[in-house]
Amino acid sequence: MFEDITILIVDDNISNLELLGNILKNENYRLAFAKNGKDALKLAHKINPDLILLDIMMPEMDGYEVCINLKNDIRTKEIPVIFLTAKAETEDLVKGFNIGGVDFITKPFNKDELFVRINTHIELKLAKEKLLKQAIELKKTNDTKDRLFSIISHDLRGPLGGIKNMIELLIYEYKSDVEFTGKSLYILKQTAEKTETLLENLLFWSKSQKGEITINAKIININSFVKDTVALLQVAANDKNITIKTEIDDNITCFADKNMIKIVIRNFINNAIKFTNRNGKITIYAKNQENNVCIYIKDNGIGISKEIINKIFDKDDYYTSYGTSKEKGSGLGLNLCIDFIKKNNGKFNIKSVEGKGSTFSFCLPKVNSQM
Repeated sequence: MFEDITILIVDDNISNLELLGNILKNENYRLAFAKNGKDALKLAHKINPDLILLDIMMPEMDGYEVCINLKNDIRTKEIPVIFLTAKAETEDLVKGFNIGGVDFITKPFNKDELFVRINTHIELKLAKEKLLKQAIELKKTNDTKDRLFSIISHDLRGPLGGIKNMIELLIYEYKSDVEFTGKSLYILKQTAEKTETLLENLLFWSKSQKGEITINAKIININSFVKDTVALLQVAANDKNITIKTEIDDNITCFADKNMIKIVIRNFINNAIKFTNRNGKITIYAKNQENNVCIYIKDNGIGISKEIINKIFDKDDYYTSYGTSKEKGSGLGLNLCIDFIKKNNGKFNIKSVEGKGSTFSFCLPKVNSQM
C-alpha cells in the first residue's frame, strides 16, 4: 500500500519478530528488526524508520525507556511509536501515551487490526510531513514576496524618484542652460540603465524562485559576450576612471545558456566596478581545465570580509551594501549569479583580501555533461 516505508520491529522474542515479519512481508514495507532496546536505538538513528513497533516488556531496557530516549533525541523524536503489549491496563496505556507513544497493539496479534493501526499512523505521519513541507514552502513564498516588496519600495523607488526630479528640472532649465541640460541627460541615461539592470535582475530572480526559467544550453564563445558586456559597462567604469582589461583567447568556449551567463558576467563586472576605488583596475580572464572553463573577474578594490562571503554563499541570507562611490545595490545580483551558475552545472568561488581586492570566479563545462 505504501512505497518506500520502513518499519522497525523491536521485540526480545524471536517468535514474535518472525510472526510480525511474516504478516508484514507482503505489504511492500521495508522491515528492520531489533532484539533489545539498545540495538533499537542504534538502528533507529541509522535507518530513520517511518514507524516503530515496540515491545514493552524487554530485559535491561524496556519499551517505555526506549520510547523516552527516542522522543528526547531530535533525530528520532518525530518517529511514531506503536507499543506491543500482552496487557492493556489503563495505567499502562496512560503511561505509554504520556511518554510519546501513538497507539497500542495487544498480543496475540490480530492481522486486520495490525494493518489498520499501522496504516493509520503511517498516513498521519505522511500527512504531517506534507503539511510541514507546505508550511516551509509557504514561508519561502512569503519571504520572497517580502523581499520583492522591499526591492520595489526602496531600491526602485530611489532611482525612479531621481529620474522624475531630473526631468522636472530639465523642463525649467533646458532652454537657459545647455551645459546643465547635457549633464542632466547623461545622469538620466545612467540612472535609467541601472534601473533597467535592476528590473531585469528582479524579473529573472522572480522567475527563478518560481522555477519558470528554461535553460537553453549550447556551445558559446566566452570572449565575444564578455567584450559586449564590458562595452555596456564602460561608461560606469569611466566615471570612476577604472581600467577594465580582458585577457580571453578567442577560441575558449563553454556549454551553457548564453543569456544566463551574460547576466552572470554583467553582475560580476558591475559588482567589481561598484567596490573598486577611483583609478582602480579590473581584469577578466579565462583558463581551460580538463573538462571545464573557468572565468575570473579580478579587481584591486576594497575586498570582502569572511563574514560577508559567508552571507553571499548562504542562499537564505540577503545582503546588500554601498559601493566606494555610495552606489546602491539590490542584493539580488549575486544570488541570481550563484543560482544561474548552478543551473548550468557550474561552480562558483570567491577569493578576497580586505583592502586589496577580490576575485570572483566560476567554472562551466566545456561540453554537454549529460551526453
